[in-house]
Formats: sequence, structure tokens, C-alpha cells
Amino acid sequence: METMNNYNDVILIVDLDSKECETEDLGEELVEKALGGAAINMELYERYKDRDPLILGSGFFTATFMPAGCSGVMTGKSPVTGKIAHVPFGWQTGVELKLTGFDFIVILGKADSPVRLWLHDGLSDVDDSADVWGQDTWQSVDAIREAYGDEMIQMFVIGKAGENKVTMAQVSENYWGSKDRVGLGAVFGEKNLKAVAMRGLGALEVAEDFLPQCLELKNEIVGGAISGKAGLKDIAADLGIDAGTIEKLQSATHRNNAGYNCPYPAYAFLKYNEAPTAMDMKGEAEPGCLVSDISGFASLQAAGMDPAQAMEKCYRLGLEPTAAAKAASDIGALDGLAENGSVDAPAPWPLDGNPEAAILGVSQAFSTSVPPKGVFADQDAGADWWVKRQAMAYICGIDPVIALMAPEMTDEKVAGLIQACAEMDDFSADDLNRIVSELIEKSNA
Repeated sequence: METMNNYNDVILIVDLDSKECETEDLGEELVEKALGGAAINMELYERYKDRDPLILGSGFFTATFMPAGCSGVMTGKSPVTGKIAHVPFGWQTGVELKLTGFDFIVILGKADSPVRLWLHDGLSDVDDSADVWGQDTWQSVDAIREAYGDEMIQMFVIGKAGENKVTMAQVSENYWGSKDRVGLGAVFGEKNLKAVAMRGLGALEVAEDFLPQCLELKNEIVGGAISGKAGLKDIAADLGIDAGTIEKLQSATHRNNAGYNCPYPAYAFLKYNEAPTAMDMKGEAEPGCLVSDISGFASLQAAGMDPAQAMEKCYRLGLEPTAAAKAASDIGALDGLAENGSVDAPAPWPLDGNPEAAILGVSQAFSTSVPPKGVFADQDAGADWWVKRQAMAYICGIDPVIALMAPEMTDEKVAGLIQACAEMDDFSADDLNRIVSELIEKSNA
């Protein structure tokens, strides 16, 4: 087995009680057993469970040429469900984490004052963060980037909701929220952890023949179920979101964006402070926001708010938008939720039939922020299929939304790419399914 094509071979242990960091080897044995992502996160969680760990992990394919290999995963005990929860993160943060030189981050204990974790060039520091405590996420991102002198820094950050430890809080990926619907923003707040700032300038090796196989799969995906489709509006239409929400998305979309190496642009930058067609970079300083959360957008629309502006407000406060839409009567009421927004279950999608109810009956460990069914393709075989598909994505570092719209990405093809990337000649789809099943079982325990 060869791990240098997938990992840096470094686990970082962060003790917030002492504000000290140390490293240990990842090792081939752990990779052979659990492969990566959420499965290794679970191994580390169980190892340190007596110290209320929060684990940030990269997937097996994160930052490689694997199509949609952009994701990592955050694992901790949810204050919403009271159970283990895995929250995927992507956009640029998943790749940035691995390229800092750290594959997995274990965050233990609680700081006695506000801090942030700074990761770069294989180095780690627990720095004072009183300067941004009390600021919203957008202000915090700008201030932290300025403090370290680099506008390319990616980060996980909380707003006032997380600082106040309300269960409606979510961790934000830079300015744009996240797939956290289980209150891990409140876990950051409980640990006095304002942000994890990352600058990744590292690189991975590339196995022989791996790139051509990745390109072949990418071309199959692009020419398959997603062909001719783009952006949130097409996903919303396929899911059966109401026409008013789709029209609102379409009218405000300035551009569609894709995560790192993703074959489908599942993010939409919406402009509402200037014309969506405006291309002048000297326009409004804050013309709009990037949206990937269709559930939150549609829920805010249904609540009678301007959904794009309400999304921005949720992002700034660090509020989970779907839950906020259920509790707020107008945009002004969102501030109050950052003080006392409490939920005891993830908010449901605004879809007929509450399709995620069956998923939660199988497992509450995987984020229902992504569509609760297959998208574009006739591959949806129910809740068990959805949970297994998400578990596979969380382990491999594959964008979980792309996993729901790319039937071309079969277990056999993923296993074949694992063989090629890590020289694991005997690795099979059965091995992948075993690791997936073990993750689901451990997460549900």
C-alpha cells in the first residue's frame, strides 16, 4: 500500500485546555482498516471520546484528481440529536485542510478564553481570538485573513449563534454557511473556538495511470445524468421545489460555481444589491452571496422573506437557515434566534411527504442538508441507499451532492480508483461496502 498519493501521514492533536498541539503518524494500518474521512474520524472519536472530541478529517480522495474529490468531514456529538453526527464540508475547505499538511485534526477540551486554530505549512498554533469574538462571520473572516496577511486563507468560523451556544448555530465555511444542521456551531462555541483558519500550500503525489482513469470517469459523469443541467435551479426543479422559489433563484443568479474538481456547479452566486447581470468588479462591495442550501433558500421564501437577503443574514449570524425559517417571522427576527434559537431535531426540507423522515429512521449521523433523494438520475433505492451513498462519499472525500447525481460513480469504479491511487491491488467493492457498513453501524451505536 502507498499512502503518499492520498495523505500526509499526519494526525494533529489539539488540546484546548493547555492550548498545545502535538502530532502522531496516521499510519498505513489505520488507512487499511478505515480508508479515510468519516470512518477514520470515528476511529479517532472512539479513541478520545472521554474528552469531548471534535474531529476534522479529510477523505481518501480529497485534493486528488478524483472527480468531486473536494470534501472533508467534521465529526462530533450533536447538541441537537445528542448523538454522533458527521457534517461534510467542501467548496475549498476540504482541499485546504489536507494541503496544510494535516490529514486529521482532533480537537479536545475547552479553552479558557476565545481562541482560533491556525494551520499552515505543516505548522499549528492556538492563537488568541478575542479580537473577533462578538463579530459576525463575514467580519471575522476578513479580520482573520488580514491578521495573517493572506486573502486565500480558508476557514471554519462561527457567528453570534455559535458563540451563544444555541442549537440552531452552524459552523460556516468562510462567509457561506455549511451543511451543518446539527448544531456543531454550538460545539465550537462551547469550546471557545471561534475559527479554524487554514492555508494549504502542500501537494500530493500522483500514482501512475490514476489521472487517465479519473478523466475517464469525469467524462462519463459529464455526459451522463447531469448533461445539459447546471446550478441550483435545475436541482430544485428535479426535487419538486415550488416554481416561485425556482424563479427567484433563476432571476437572482449571477453565476453558477462548482467546488474543487467537481463536474457539476452546485453553488449559485446570487446578486440582489445590484443587477445579477452586472459584471463590473467596481460595483457594490457586497453585491450578494453564494448559496448551495436549497432547503434553506426555499424555506426562507416560504416564510415570506426575501430568501437571498435572509440567507446572508443567517450566514452572518451563523444560523442554520432551514431551522431559522421555521422560527422567524421576518428578517429582523433572525437576530433574536442568534441569542436563543433552540431546536431539538434537524429542520425538515420544504418538500411534500417529508422525504428525509425515512433517512432519519435509518441513521441520524449523516447530514440531510443535501437532497434527501437521488437527483437527475433513476438511482434512488430509498433511505438505505441514500445513507450508504453518503457514507461512501464521506469516507472517500467525494462531494455528497455529486454522489447523489452521478450513477456513473459506481462502487466498482470507486474501488478501482482506490486500487490505482494507493496500489491496493486486492481492494474490491466488497471491501468498500464493508467499511461503509462498519461506519454506519458505529455511527448509530
